[in-house]
Amino acid sequence: MGIIAITIIFLCICVDNMVSANMSSLKMKTDVKNIFSIKLAVFFSAFNALLFGLGYLISAIIFNDWIYLAQNWVAFAFILLLGIKFMLESVEKSPSFTEEEVNNNRKLVKVSALFGLNAFLVGFAADTMQKGWFPQILILMAITFGFTLLGFHLGRQNSKIITSKRFEFIAGLLLVIMALRLIII
Repeated sequence: MGIIAITIIFLCICVDNMVSANMSSLKMKTDVKNIFSIKLAVFFSAFNALLFGLGYLISAIIFNDWIYLAQNWVAFAFILLLGIKFMLESVEKSPSFTEEEVNNNRKLVKVSALFGLNAFLVGFAADTMQKGWFPQILILMAITFGFTLLGFHLGRQNSKIITSKRFEFIAGLLLVIMALRLIII
């Protein structure tokens, strides 16, 4: 799995952040939305990077010797499960914030940690594939920050169609394809 494959996987898992930001922006006025979008992007980026690194570290310290022979299958399972999860989430409600919850840091941490679990699994899978962690964390943070801001600014209060849910389904489908690619190639 090369850097391009990892970047595609990061793009897919960051769609979840974009959907949450998009759903939140539908409920906010412009003056609140602009400040909160940066705060949310920083929290999502930090938690994605932190949990990616944690997943990578746990895999490197504890499981690296045990799963050496089955590394493709472990990465396949994690990425396949993420893909299926994203496709299922495309039909249900995503966590979002209202104007009253802008200063609710407890909910912000919970939602950020929930989305960071996706990065945790990818970090675990990246270590099993013997990939470095430093450039991947920087790429993940940049993509998360950009997708969160994009999701916020795509959402409008008068919008009736939520296009980010379609992106979530497409991201899930791409993750399933990437998982299949791991065991075929």
